[in-house]
Amino acid sequence: MRPLKLINLLAQSVLLFVLISVATGKIIYVDVDAKGVNDGTSWADAYKYLQDALADANSSPKPVEIRVAQGIYTPDEDTLHPDGTGDRTATFQLINGVTINGGYAGFSEPDPNARDVELYETILSGDLNGNDVEPNDPYDLLMEPSRADNSYHVVTASQVDETALLSGFTIIAGNANASWHFFNEVGGGMFVYEANLTVNDCTFRSNFARYGGAMCNEGSSLTLTNCQFVGNSARHDLPYYYGVGGGFCGFWDSFTKLSNCVFANNSAELGGGFDTGGEATIVGCEFYANSAFLGGGMWCDIADLRDCTFTSNYAYGGGGIFISNDTILTNCIFSGNIAWRAAGASAEDCDVALTNCTFVGNLAYGLAGIWNDEGRTTVTNCILWGNMDNWGMDETAQIATADPAVINYTCIQGWTGTLGGTGNTGADPCFAEPGYWEPNGIPDYNDDYWFEHCTWINGDYHLKSQAGRWDANSQTWVQDDVTSLCIDAGDPMSPIGLEPFPNGGIINMGAYGGTAEASKSYFGEPVCETIVAGDINGDCKVDFQDFGIMCLHWLDNGNRW
Repeated sequence: MRPLKLINLLAQSVLLFVLISVATGKIIYVDVDAKGVNDGTSWADAYKYLQDALADANSSPKPVEIRVAQGIYTPDEDTLHPDGTGDRTATFQLINGVTINGGYAGFSEPDPNARDVELYETILSGDLNGNDVEPNDPYDLLMEPSRADNSYHVVTASQVDETALLSGFTIIAGNANASWHFFNEVGGGMFVYEANLTVNDCTFRSNFARYGGAMCNEGSSLTLTNCQFVGNSARHDLPYYYGVGGGFCGFWDSFTKLSNCVFANNSAELGGGFDTGGEATIVGCEFYANSAFLGGGMWCDIADLRDCTFTSNYAYGGGGIFISNDTILTNCIFSGNIAWRAAGASAEDCDVALTNCTFVGNLAYGLAGIWNDEGRTTVTNCILWGNMDNWGMDETAQIATADPAVINYTCIQGWTGTLGGTGNTGADPCFAEPGYWEPNGIPDYNDDYWFEHCTWINGDYHLKSQAGRWDANSQTWVQDDVTSLCIDAGDPMSPIGLEPFPNGGIINMGAYGGTAEASKSYFGEPVCETIVAGDINGDCKVDFQDFGIMCLHWLDNGNRW
């Protein structure tokens, strides 16, 4: 090979190496158990303190990735202060161009690069003195004296952009309890301010703030994926103020997108689990056993909720959700929530649209299922069944509104027809496994503490079908001895979405209608295994029923099929 050609090849190789290095960026290692020189260059020589790694990343060319091993890290510790400073304003500040990933096995494990956020829990803690006492109820976090010296914010994302990322951490023991100092009374676990940020696979536990116990979003665009908010609290000990958003609080100039997140056992005065504040899109999230004065699971302001579940939440008003501005709910389940008034969903002075939602077993002194005070309520393809108040389980226990509601193609227990609408029914929806209250199923409404003595045993709200019903336990399709009348009973103009074949060409009622778990259509004989061209409803025949469905959607521009 000629020397000049060899030199060119070497130059190209060096350039390629440089480009790859710039694209992948620098990796900094952090491990509280590392025994080497602690300069962050490898697992053996990892920094012992996350603050040292952040300082290194801040002065390095971007992008930078920080990998943090299992262990506990507090924001007031670094090499110069190995025993901490006790400074409550100390925080882990995110940086543009820096990805911070937790959940690594670290130096002491056979494969230090192995990553499992549950097995190798990486904890960012606001417990600066290591003396926290865990209260039995998150409601008591405000008054717990061992928290008085904790960080105001464990993590802060202030004015960072989409190049900053946090993933794989457990964030605990923040205490934003300052009075009359806004920045130190919001977001105990994490405060997000004027940022464009993504947070993945993080757990927020046992944090407190006056607004947003675990997290607060102020003026930011925030995306949360696969995060858990457990046992956080928001309270005010001053008169005429409310603690807002035990798990999460968004202010009015914010936008929040949540996917596959869990809010459990959080407490606040408004929005036990979550307070949208600004606009929010919430998909596939679970709200369980949260509590508040209004909005046990959520206080909702301008939101689009899809595929969410609200179970066993408690509030004085709006056990599952309290809605204060225009909101859309699609394919959501509200079950076993408790309130003095409106156990499932309560709305006030706003428009609410519910499509393919299921309300079942919600328990209230009055107006158990859905209540809207002075707003337009549109209900389509829903099921409201077994919701119970002091007067039983009649129609008003399922839904009641101050203004006339628009209700179509919906199954309502005790249906009388007085609410009007088209395609509604009072037939038993035939749930796969109805949930129930124990003990004895019915509370004593004369007991002010009846809600403490009742336990909701959740059920399975797929619809029974002789053609096939999805069983979540076995992850298979099973066949029942009856078929629900709510199958193929939704709005003929609604898209059938992902409903499996045979689907009748018409969407099912209830939370699984239009989804891949929708119960199959039964035509009185064994299911046809062959898809025939032109057989729209799946009955193994091409006939006028198929023609009718096609004509109904002729020139439909909704991409429904």
